[in-house]
Amino acid sequence: RRGPDELARRLGAEALGWLGARAVLLTVLEPDGALRVAGAHDLPPHVVSEWARIPPHCNVGLVRALREGAPLWEADPRRLALVGAAAGLPGPHSCVPLVTGGRTIGAAEITWSPDTAPDAGTRRYVRAVLEHCARRLRELVPAAGGVTDAPWLRALLDAVQAPGALMSPVRDESGRVVDFRVDAVNADAADLPGHRPEDLVGMRLLEHYPGLAVAGLFQEYVRVLETGVPLRRGPGESAGAGEGPPAPSTMSVRACRVGGGVLASWRFHADAADLAGQLAQAQRLGNLGWSRWDLVTGETDWSDHLYTLFGRARAAGPLPLERLADHVVPEDLPQAEHLMRTLLGRREPADLELRVRVGGDVRHLRVMAEPVLDSTGEPVALHTVFQDVSQRRRSAEMLAATRRQLQRERRRIAEERHIAVELQRAILPLPRGPRTLPGLRTAVRYLPAQSRARVGGDWYEASTLADEEVFLAVGDVSGHGLDAAAAMARLRNALSGLACTGAPPDRLLAWLNRLVTHRHRSLTASVVAARFAPSTRTLVWAQAGHPPPVLRRGGGAELLSPPDGVLLGAVDEPRLTATTLTLERGDLLLFYTDGLVERRDRDLSAGFELLREAVAACCGAGPDDLIDHVLEALGAANPNDDTCLLAVQAT
Repeated sequence: RRGPDELARRLGAEALGWLGARAVLLTVLEPDGALRVAGAHDLPPHVVSEWARIPPHCNVGLVRALREGAPLWEADPRRLALVGAAAGLPGPHSCVPLVTGGRTIGAAEITWSPDTAPDAGTRRYVRAVLEHCARRLRELVPAAGGVTDAPWLRALLDAVQAPGALMSPVRDESGRVVDFRVDAVNADAADLPGHRPEDLVGMRLLEHYPGLAVAGLFQEYVRVLETGVPLRRGPGESAGAGEGPPAPSTMSVRACRVGGGVLASWRFHADAADLAGQLAQAQRLGNLGWSRWDLVTGETDWSDHLYTLFGRARAAGPLPLERLADHVVPEDLPQAEHLMRTLLGRREPADLELRVRVGGDVRHLRVMAEPVLDSTGEPVALHTVFQDVSQRRRSAEMLAATRRQLQRERRRIAEERHIAVELQRAILPLPRGPRTLPGLRTAVRYLPAQSRARVGGDWYEASTLADEEVFLAVGDVSGHGLDAAAAMARLRNALSGLACTGAPPDRLLAWLNRLVTHRHRSLTASVVAARFAPSTRTLVWAQAGHPPPVLRRGGGAELLSPPDGVLLGAVDEPRLTATTLTLERGDLLLFYTDGLVERRDRDLSAGFELLREAVAACCGAGPDDLIDHVLEALGAANPNDDTCLLAVQAT
């Protein structure tokens, strides 16, 4: 399965191996500034385990590169702890930050061969490769350095009862922090003069608030980033944060390091909101309310938002404790009784969930309560907090339903795949090893797609006809799954039957096209068909939208020029022609389906050229060895399509 370890392997063995890279370690940045190992290549497992999580204050090369924001191309193992050195690998060690989209998500350590020294050109290439690596690592480990995108952080920002922002450092070429970029803010950040919260995201701090440098606050933010020591400043007079000339103001600032950035909150005390406003905001954000029931006097106090949770008008006043059970759904009454026994009988705090009727709706309320005891230990009051968790419960139920549906769909796909595979095996038996036909030695391979959900309609035919000629064919039916396997069976059987008429291949394909267009209009297929006469070594072949065979003769190879032909099922009366090829003793022809040459990460013409080169390079090999070499050269099985190969050699 593709993951960070595979990414590290490809980085070390393929992208950097030719430059002398010997081992690679990939780490991702966590919210507390620590580095967690994500993937490794050519490092002993016990070393990777020992370095699984690197604290942010260690004298480690990876941490130093991250803190300084610049690569350490030849880190000294006598001064810095290095993973490659701990593994006993000699040679230069490089520690490089992993940056994508202007954001640092982790760091990589590369151990080079002892005779390798990364020069200027190598360093530019490594940084470019690692930028692509960081982007891919961010996809494989979404939490890597992505603190600003985390829902919990945005919820935390909104819960802070003061203006707050998360900022990431802006560094120059040497890695020195020259500014901060605002990545996320909460709604109260409008307290910054002259700007709405949405205006602040993306801003450069010193460009818009130069007074922070005068006040020394910018330097303190840098210190928080580099040391991890939180900042608590004020209240006190300092230069204002607004644009233009700095003006004195009284403010408090708090800041801490979060991942590769700084989380800061501030308050201008002249504009501080009153406590009631802050409490109201906390109720709204948390969707909660609280109450106090006095068990001696019977008096009840409710917060404003608790009326909203119970759907009760404020003019009606708080709900008496004894009437609370009237709103609980009958199935949850035993839990409500357990709640009261815990609070009043055992005199202990309680935390449980109840379903409550609110008008025609049912809400899930989390109840957190504790008793207030007098000097004799008797309960005299109840303090209770209610939180509406209905949306969370509905989301959990929807998620559970989706999981059940997904499991059913997986079972259905697995059953369909099993049937399709068994159908293919029954219809398309594969010979073990090479097979001899009149005038030919043949070999066949069938490789199913790597994706478990995809079973295709690729097929082959290699059989002796009544006149001692040999009929050869390879085809590919459109689509995947059981339908494609069934269609493959129909077309293969039809073409095999038509071949017994002795008609040339182009006429056979014309008849097969008529069958497809009249009886299977939603179907298309590609086919190459040939008749071989052993006495003259003459091969007559035709194709319908299929890749051309490859001929190996002597020490070279070429793709044959195909005769006219389009996909079966594309038009009613296609132009189909045949061409003749005389084989020499030892000539080898390779028929195949498009799954061999098609890949999403390369052009089709490049795939054909790779195939031609692979066939030419396997000079003198028989059909069986040739197929093995071609599959190895072109990357074995296609992850998205089946592959069928038929190799024939004239004897």
